[in-house]
Amino acid sequence: MNTPLKPSSSPGLKPSARWLGLLAVAALALAGWVAGRESGGEPAQADWLVPAALAMAFMLGSVAGVWHERRENRRLAQAEASLLALTQADEQARQDAELADREAQLALTRRLTGWMYWEQDAQGRYRRIESETEEQAMLARVLIGRARWECGGVQLGRSIAGTAANPAPDGAWAAHRDQLARGRPFAEMIWSVPVEGGSRAFLVESGRPRLDAEGAITGYSGLIREVGGALAAERASHNLMTALRVAPGPTLLIESHDAAPGWRVIWSNAAACALLGRTDTELLSMSPLTLLGESNRDAAGEIGAALAAGQGYRLQAALPDRYGQTRRVSMRVDPVPPLEGLRQQAALAVDDLQDETEQLRERADAAHRLLVEQSARLQELEAVSRELESFSYTVSHDLRAPLRSVEGFSRILLEDFSARLDRVGLEHLNRILSAASRMDQMIDALLGLARVSAQPLVPGPVDLTLMAQQIIDELRSQEPQRQVEVSIARGITASGDRTLLRILLENLLGNAWKYTSRTEAAQVEFDCRREDDTLVYRVSDNGAGFDMRYADRLFGAFQRLHGANEFAGTGVGLATAARIVQRHRGRIWAESAPGEGARLHFTLNELPAAR
Repeated sequence: MNTPLKPSSSPGLKPSARWLGLLAVAALALAGWVAGRESGGEPAQADWLVPAALAMAFMLGSVAGVWHERRENRRLAQAEASLLALTQADEQARQDAELADREAQLALTRRLTGWMYWEQDAQGRYRRIESETEEQAMLARVLIGRARWECGGVQLGRSIAGTAANPAPDGAWAAHRDQLARGRPFAEMIWSVPVEGGSRAFLVESGRPRLDAEGAITGYSGLIREVGGALAAERASHNLMTALRVAPGPTLLIESHDAAPGWRVIWSNAAACALLGRTDTELLSMSPLTLLGESNRDAAGEIGAALAAGQGYRLQAALPDRYGQTRRVSMRVDPVPPLEGLRQQAALAVDDLQDETEQLRERADAAHRLLVEQSARLQELEAVSRELESFSYTVSHDLRAPLRSVEGFSRILLEDFSARLDRVGLEHLNRILSAASRMDQMIDALLGLARVSAQPLVPGPVDLTLMAQQIIDELRSQEPQRQVEVSIARGITASGDRTLLRILLENLLGNAWKYTSRTEAAQVEFDCRREDDTLVYRVSDNGAGFDMRYADRLFGAFQRLHGANEFAGTGVGLATAARIVQRHRGRIWAESAPGEGARLHFTLNELPAAR
């Protein structure tokens, strides 16, 4: 750290002042001697001149020394003030940079998780909602200035699972309003609100009271996010279990167990209860040997062995009912793909061998196949989720930690030891900081690419014309000094995930905007045309262009056809665009030539025969 300069406080006269005094003494002594010689008097008559000359010389020297010291003090004070102002400016810039970095991290967290922070006044009306996406902004516009019960909201339940199984609509909000009046926090509240287009958004929300210095409630603050997709999936799973329960094919769900014969019944449908002559409560409480009968001990063991091995198995047995009568049945063990940490499960289909039950058996087989597919899909989604979580943690934590250390210590060197480094050393430090910043941007881009690959699709109609105009307006606001002629065709629509299609257009239009930055009379165009039965969308510009010999590298991650000193970027934008198009069952390709601009084409939702 630079040490402020301090004024000199050493006693005594300055060297220049002492020299001035000696010169004055010499001058006065010489003047006295000359005067004595001219008067012709005795040398004794001029003795008074020497003390007088010494006194006057001392006075002149003192005055000169004080004047010189004050001038030096003023100069040093001015230098100290300038250095202090520069230090304060550097500290403020550092604090501003840290604040901007924290805000960017919070924004990224909100974008990745979908959560929005909100604040309400004492009357329960939303006064502040922080949104990151267009969908969130649309929801914020619906809620701002109104309470939940004032915007057509309906309370549905206290959890996603509970709401899916047993929704309890409450449009009056009486209990919730009483809870707010008492200043009690709430969590996992599920409710819905009408939004633009006549649809409804399903939300999960948690909040807690805000208090003033005296402890009085001034309002509430909390988090909210849209859970329509999760609620629909939970509802579908609940409906599936309900459908299986009332399915005509007798079905049991068995699970591995420590006691012999190694399994137990954990679920049954109505058809199984009817076939076996037992209630579902009885079936769940009975041991396998009681259910199958002592005469079928070997069959019970075979079912347990097949369950433990995770293998399908088929056998026949005569099962007794509660009245001692037996029924000849065929039993089929269909293992459910296991989830890590949970017991092995399997579907046990029980089919009556009588001819009239053949149709019921076919339906049961279809239901079991659906159950197996559902379980397999669940396992696949959980594996992808674990991989994505591991990847995101590695990127955001393990890779950023050493990067921040490099950047932090480089800044310390630059701030505390810049005076000791020569120009070459300072250039090296600045290059390290620049490289660390680029690496941080590449990590953010890589996380964005991973999120695009794993984010579930929520298809729906999308107005691409309106979306493109909004993106161009944002680009103009970022660079108001640029004059770019933009042409966007009217009535361009598509069917797809709104969030992903916006990211797609942001990358394509952003590229066109960037690569025309060095072009006079820059032009950017977005249109579409029909080729056979397929709509082909196009983003074109008259910018820098590229050599088509390297077009195969265009849509790869971190592949750049222009140097970073020419055009900024991470090299992930077009890779992200290609991944989004692929997830929408489309194609993307480019046409260009150096200095003649570029044309990016893409399609969406192509039929397999059209590819």
